[in-house]
Amino acid sequence: MDGIQIQRGSVSPARHSGSLEPAPIGPTVAKTTSDYVGALKRKIWLVLGIAIPLAVLSAIMILKMPAVYQAKTEIEIRPPEIDPHLSTLVGHEVGGRDPGSLSMFVANHEVWLKSRWLADLVVSDPAIAPLVSNMADPAAELFRTLSVLRNKMTNSFLISLDGSDPVLTKKLLDTLLVIFQTETKFETERKLDSVLEYAKQSHDTLMRNQVSLTEEITRSLEKSRLIGPNGRSLIEEQYTLVGSMLAQRQLRQGDLSQQMQLASVFPKFDAGAESGASRIAQLEAEARKYGLVLERLKRTVRQFNTDPAALEWSARLNETLDELEKLRSIKTKVVSTPYEMIMEQNRREIEAENEEHEKLLAQMQAAVPEYQRIQTLMSDRTEKAHQLAKIEERIKEFEILKQSLVSSECVRLPKGGVSEPTVPIKPNRMVLIVLSLMASLGLGVGVVCLLEHVDQTVRVPEHVTHGMGLPLLGVVPRIRRTALTQRGNHLWTQATPYSLEADAYRNIRAALLGVSDHRGPMVTLLVTSPQVGDGKSTTSLNLAATCARAGERTLLLDVDLRRPSLAEALIDGEPLDQVHGLVDVLRGELPWQRTVRSTELPNLDFIPTGDPRSVPIEILGTLELKQLLVAVSGHYDRVILDGPAVLGLADCRVLGRLVDAALVVVRSGAHQLMTLNRAKTILEQSRVAIAGVVFNGLVHDIADWASYDYQPVAIEDRVVAAIGASRSREPEPAGMGRGGS
Repeated sequence: MDGIQIQRGSVSPARHSGSLEPAPIGPTVAKTTSDYVGALKRKIWLVLGIAIPLAVLSAIMILKMPAVYQAKTEIEIRPPEIDPHLSTLVGHEVGGRDPGSLSMFVANHEVWLKSRWLADLVVSDPAIAPLVSNMADPAAELFRTLSVLRNKMTNSFLISLDGSDPVLTKKLLDTLLVIFQTETKFETERKLDSVLEYAKQSHDTLMRNQVSLTEEITRSLEKSRLIGPNGRSLIEEQYTLVGSMLAQRQLRQGDLSQQMQLASVFPKFDAGAESGASRIAQLEAEARKYGLVLERLKRTVRQFNTDPAALEWSARLNETLDELEKLRSIKTKVVSTPYEMIMEQNRREIEAENEEHEKLLAQMQAAVPEYQRIQTLMSDRTEKAHQLAKIEERIKEFEILKQSLVSSECVRLPKGGVSEPTVPIKPNRMVLIVLSLMASLGLGVGVVCLLEHVDQTVRVPEHVTHGMGLPLLGVVPRIRRTALTQRGNHLWTQATPYSLEADAYRNIRAALLGVSDHRGPMVTLLVTSPQVGDGKSTTSLNLAATCARAGERTLLLDVDLRRPSLAEALIDGEPLDQVHGLVDVLRGELPWQRTVRSTELPNLDFIPTGDPRSVPIEILGTLELKQLLVAVSGHYDRVILDGPAVLGLADCRVLGRLVDAALVVVRSGAHQLMTLNRAKTILEQSRVAIAGVVFNGLVHDIADWASYDYQPVAIEDRVVAAIGASRSREPEPAGMGRGGS
């Protein structure tokens, strides 16, 4: 305590520049972990008061929670396989839906399992409907816990359903899977029938197109005589035949020219007759051949007279007969060169055939568009016939495939159905009860910590020293109220001189001695507090008694004109309204020596307030009070003034300027730090020297401020002996202080 700085009649050590403004101090208390731990220790009752009811209520609710059972099984969904050739053909021909979309079959059916319409089908099943008839929306209530989990990289699914009734839960899941399997089978059949229907529609369309093409080709052939039954052009065939005959005649013309040259070289060689005879024989053979062909055509062709082939062979026969008749009519003449006449005849025939050949070429060129159109129609008919044959083959294959797909299972269910659950999956009551207990305790701890965080009340001495910036002179625990310590509404520690409370006041006196050694004598000491009820009068009384027991001549002066209270503790047997005191001295009616009263403790004198009812408060600032303090400080070692509170009153601001120092008493848990700082600021503005702070009424962590374990029984025995010895002494005459007259 030697380092405490006390300035008489000047500003507090917290100010360095001479300004009247207080040093900036935080308005709130800085909370540490120890503060919260201390709050939990103090308010463990609140923690338990919150935790126990909540834990009991939670346990009751947990025990009343219905058991939940889970029925689960594993299924497999496999998409149907449809012939891709038929699917492609149908899709291109009639615009049907491409069965390639079946790649989404598994994903779509996974959505089916979670769909509302499937749940509606289940709850409307005759076996399920009576069991759920009392529910407003059974589909939503029963299937909100349905879970569908797909195994990775497979088409298998884990299906689970939760419910409070294990039998109903199993039945619901069984019915769901059976209906799902049935609907999937129906959906597959519908898709297969749809594909087959598309294929048949395509077949019918192709068939109609082919019939239409055949009719158009027939009409075109009936209107045109240019194309034969075999699909070839008649003009083209005549053109080819005439060209062939023209080539033969040109070849023969060359032969005749060669023979004529030989005849001119060998006159005796007559090849004309031989050549004419051979030509007649050749023409006769051709005439017989053409006749046989015409007879055969006459037997096979219905319309022989108009048939193009019959007309063509008839024309050839006529030409042959005409040539044969010409050769026979020519008389054989003996000439040297018979070839000239034959060559001339052959030349004329070549010219005629050239003209006919050119005429046929012109006719053939004019008939090309019509011919090409008919050829295109015939090609289309052939292609349609090929497509019809192909699609008929695919339809037959698809009907066989349909039978196999319908008989196969797209949804494979487990054998034996879903197993009935026997053990509930939740709630785990023990875990929930433990968690609720922990949560309740946590809530209680949280509420206490929140209250501690919000509460800025000063409860420990460190809050005062850190927040106010004043030295701590001592910590006084809450004095236990017993028959020995109760005195005139004050707690009297001198009745228990070996108690923890008595040692606390001894520590305060020791701290004051340290301050006096450092700054000089400190005789007059004003004891005050921020507000009424902090224990300043009790502190004044016990501090004065402690100083007296230490051998100091001590005067206790009650200067609280508003609420004087020390007379009840130190004066017995006299009416308090007739007791003379400070008021009488300040009015000049009595000298101060006649108002001094001795107490049961040696070295302790007391001047009461007197009757303040007819005295104004302003009397405390008069010269008489200052003279009184100067006078008593010359007769006593220690003069302790029990003053009024600071806040709202001007009394301490006046009294503080007349004493050596002021002692501020702060009760634990009674003020916020802001209130204490206000009181400090008021004293500093009045230039009152503050010796330090006494922290009064400490309840918790008292063991941290004591070194011994005090035994109340032994203490009371010593107290009784001390009181008996003190009362055996005769009191000294009043007014006989040190240096008194």
